[in-house]
Amino acid sequence: MKILYAVSILALLVGCNSPSPKLEASIDEVPNGTNVYLAQLGPQNVPVPLDTTQVNNNSFEFDLINSKNQDINLIQIEGVNGNIIFINDAETIKIDASNENLRNSKIEAGEHNKLLKDYIGVITKFAEEKNFIKNQHSEAMQNEDETAMLDARLDMDALAEESKKATLDFIQSHTNSIVGMMALSDVMNSKSVPLNKMKSLYDGFSDNVKDTPLGRMLGQNIAKIGATDIGAEAPKFSGPTPNGEELSLNEVMGKVTLIDFWASWCRPCRVENPNIVSIYNDYKDKGFSVIGVSLDKPNSKNSWLKAIKDDQLEWNHVSNLKYWQEPIALKYGVKAIPAAFLIDENGIIVGKDLRGEALRDKVKEVLEN
Repeated sequence: MKILYAVSILALLVGCNSPSPKLEASIDEVPNGTNVYLAQLGPQNVPVPLDTTQVNNNSFEFDLINSKNQDINLIQIEGVNGNIIFINDAETIKIDASNENLRNSKIEAGEHNKLLKDYIGVITKFAEEKNFIKNQHSEAMQNEDETAMLDARLDMDALAEESKKATLDFIQSHTNSIVGMMALSDVMNSKSVPLNKMKSLYDGFSDNVKDTPLGRMLGQNIAKIGATDIGAEAPKFSGPTPNGEELSLNEVMGKVTLIDFWASWCRPCRVENPNIVSIYNDYKDKGFSVIGVSLDKPNSKNSWLKAIKDDQLEWNHVSNLKYWQEPIALKYGVKAIPAAFLIDENGIIVGKDLRGEALRDKVKEVLEN
C-alpha cells in the first residue's frame, strides 16, 4: 500500500509539473527589444492577441499555455514583413525566422505543421501552373493566335478540375486535422463545390476539429448557405428605408422579387444596376419587384442616397449602414457583392446571383408560369 501511495504521489507531481508547449525561435539581424506578437486566428479569421515578447540575442520564445491543441496561430514581428502561421501541436515548436519575410521562415514541429507545409506546397504548385497558363493565354492574345488561346483556356479548365480534385482528396484524407478544415475553407471560398458536397465533407470531420474556431465558423456558414439554397424559403427580414421607416420583405413581394445586395462603393454592383433597371422597367407592371439591401458603411448615408438617385433605382431600399456586418447580409450568408436572390410569390428562392440576360430570362420564365 505504501508503494502504491508513493507511486500515486509521484504521478500527481509529474502531472502538475508537466511543461506547457513552447515555441522557440531564432532570427538574425533584428535588434534586441524588438516586439514580437503572438495571436490566435479567431472567428472570421480575425487575429485575437495572446501574448507579446521581445527579441533577445537573436531569439525569442513563447509559452503556448493559452493556445489549445490545433489552434491556428500567427506571429508578427515589429518591422519585419509578413507573418508566421503555425499550428499548436501540443509539443515544442522550433522556428528559424526569416528577417526578410516571415513567410519564408522554417518550422520544425509535429504532424499538423507538416501537413500545413504539404498543403501550402500543393496550392503553391497549382498557383504557379495557373500563372504559367495565364501568361500563355496573354501571349496568344497578343499574337492573335485563336488556336493557342483556345488551348490555354482548355488547359486552365483542366487545371481547375485537377486542383479541385487534389484539394478534395486532401480534405477527405485529413479529417482529424485542422489543416483539412483549412482546405475546406478554401473550397468554400472558391464556391466550386455544391452545398450538399460541402455539408458531406464537413460532417466527415472529427468532433475536436469541428470544435475549433475555424470549424465552428465553417459549420455556421454552411448552415447559413443552406438556408438560402435554391428551393429553400428565403429568410424573412426587415430594415430601415432611406426615410428611416422599417420595411419588411413581405411588404414588397411581387409575383417574382429580386433581393439585391449591393453598395454605392461596389463598382461591379454599379455596373450591373442599369441591367436591373431595364428589367424592372419592362416587368414591374407584370409583377416584378426589387428590394435593394445596401452594405454601405456607417456614416455614409449620403453616398447611398446619391447612388440610388444617380443610378435611377426606383424600387424599395433598406440598409442598416453596417458594411459587412449588415444583419440582412449576414442572415443570407453574403460574403461578396453583388449578390442577388430571386424569389417567387411564395418566398421560395428560384435563382441566385443571376446577371444580365440570365436574370431577364429567369424573371420572364417565372412571370409566365
